[in-house]
Amino acid sequence: MSLRLKLFLGFLSLSLTVVGIFSVVAYTSARDYAQHIELQRLSASNTHLLEMLDEAAPLRAQLQEMVKHHESSDNKFSIFDKRTKTLVPGGSFSLGQHLLTEITRPDNGKTQLQGSFTLGRHEFLWVANSVFDSPFIVANIYQRKKNDLKTFIDYIGTPLGVTLFFSVWISVWGAAIHANLFQQIASKNELLEYQSTHDPLTRLPNRSAIGQAIQESVESAKKHNKKLLLCLLDIEALKEVNDSLGHESGDILLNQITHRLQHTLQNHGQLGRYGGNKFSVLVELSDITTTENMSMRLLENFEPVFEINGHSLYVHATLGMAVFPDHASGSQELILKTETALHKAKKLAMESAVYDISQDANSAERLRLTHDLRIAIQNEELQLYFQPQFDVRRKIISSVEALTRWIHPQHGFVPPDVFIEIAEKTGLIQPLTDWVLRTAIKQCADWREMGNQLTVSVNLSARNLHDEMLSSQIANLLEFWNVEPKNLCLEITETAMMADPDHARKLLVGLDNLGVRLSIDDFGTGYSSLGYLKRLPVDELKVDKSFVLNMSRNESDAAIVRATVGLAHDLGLEVVAEGVEDQHSQDELSRMGCEYIQGYHIARPMPHDELSTILAATKASNDDQLTSSGDGVGTGKV
Repeated sequence: MSLRLKLFLGFLSLSLTVVGIFSVVAYTSARDYAQHIELQRLSASNTHLLEMLDEAAPLRAQLQEMVKHHESSDNKFSIFDKRTKTLVPGGSFSLGQHLLTEITRPDNGKTQLQGSFTLGRHEFLWVANSVFDSPFIVANIYQRKKNDLKTFIDYIGTPLGVTLFFSVWISVWGAAIHANLFQQIASKNELLEYQSTHDPLTRLPNRSAIGQAIQESVESAKKHNKKLLLCLLDIEALKEVNDSLGHESGDILLNQITHRLQHTLQNHGQLGRYGGNKFSVLVELSDITTTENMSMRLLENFEPVFEINGHSLYVHATLGMAVFPDHASGSQELILKTETALHKAKKLAMESAVYDISQDANSAERLRLTHDLRIAIQNEELQLYFQPQFDVRRKIISSVEALTRWIHPQHGFVPPDVFIEIAEKTGLIQPLTDWVLRTAIKQCADWREMGNQLTVSVNLSARNLHDEMLSSQIANLLEFWNVEPKNLCLEITETAMMADPDHARKLLVGLDNLGVRLSIDDFGTGYSSLGYLKRLPVDELKVDKSFVLNMSRNESDAAIVRATVGLAHDLGLEVVAEGVEDQHSQDELSRMGCEYIQGYHIARPMPHDELSTILAATKASNDDQLTSSGDGVGTGKV
């Protein structure tokens, strides 16, 4: 049954119900009104009859005679004697008998009574009037017409017909209007439901619909003992296409990829758009469809060039795969395993990767470490160690490098390269750097109060070079702790600077104007341009320890160190050598003209209180030597 017909029948039923109720009320009202009119007519007839009486003639005889002449088939008269409580002969005896008790009651002193009664199948109306100055009562009795269909039609036929006409018309009109309205609502709901489950560009199921489809497929696979393969394709070139050619070209690329993948699957798998640059493919594994076969078929779609607005583009995709039930027991777990496989493929620069449990274990561990690192930064549970830097010329400790240490409650010592990488990839590097800067500058102020003017070096991440508030933050910290800008040295790796050299130079110029020292860390390990290097406002170069450690055994490393020292001096820069672990390296670097050395031969990184004790002892020893000899400096070896 169509919606329009259902609505019409519904409206018609409602209308007929209303009409029925109206008819009953109207019929009842009409009958009551007709009864009222008939009673008035009977009363007027009685009054007229009594007015015709002659006072000179015998009253009873007149009444009997007049009743005889005024009776008709519909109207009957009865005469009552109140004294004897009997009917007076001459009127309708049978009808009067029904009224005798009512009219001759002792408490009935009214001059006029009226009412109705039923006798058999007939209904009668009556009006009784007392004859003035006599014991007689005259009752006029009227037999009402039968309550048949004709009577009903007579009463309300015309209004009922009009009402039925308008009811049917309104039912048809209301059904049509509401049918159109409901159809529009249904169409809108279908559209909204489609939009909520499909990507508007490619018209593929979106992430929500994909999750539902995977869940249903997994439940079905459990019942029929089948295997499912879930694939995630990451389109790496999409961002570059959007940035260089515009989002319209990116949309064209996505649609072309969609058509190629649909042609490959040929309705033998479920294709969806999992995210901005990700597609999902869910297929049932069989002897023909294997992980290797599906991987090859999907990646083959990206071998031909994509023609977009006159541009020929080679697009690369990375594929991650996981199998149910081999790798997961549920839909959500299957999705998680596939994402893990995709992450592994991207990290190792592979075209495709199948889920490996060892990779998942590492991901879970990194996730836990990320959470713990966030808590450690918030609660200031990290520690700052300081490694002295020895001034070769003055034979004193003139500066220290601040190094962050994390002692995990369960895992113990976490290497800096591990948690620094986590911080950079999860957005924690900024609060971590804030804490290091605040703690290092405060400690520098404490050492100044002890009489030690030390320069503290703090490492900056590549992410910090994009922090527009870095210069103002450092200026505020220096002012708050009353530390000279020259007592703070910021170390930036050449790799970090060359990632975005123009932006890095702008930030370094601002820091240089602030008055802090700038150092290029791990020099020699990157691919910096010497032409660009000379335009940077840096104060020193730090030779990477990988060259210094093997300097005594490898002439090539020694040559690199000598060249670096010479280059730095030609550019007017000072040199700090890391990784000095023996006296021979220290002597060789001194002969090369290296200004500062740092390494285990000088001192290991240590907490601030331990270093403060050493600095105090060294200062006291130097003061004693100066007092006894009047000249000389400390050895600096700690």
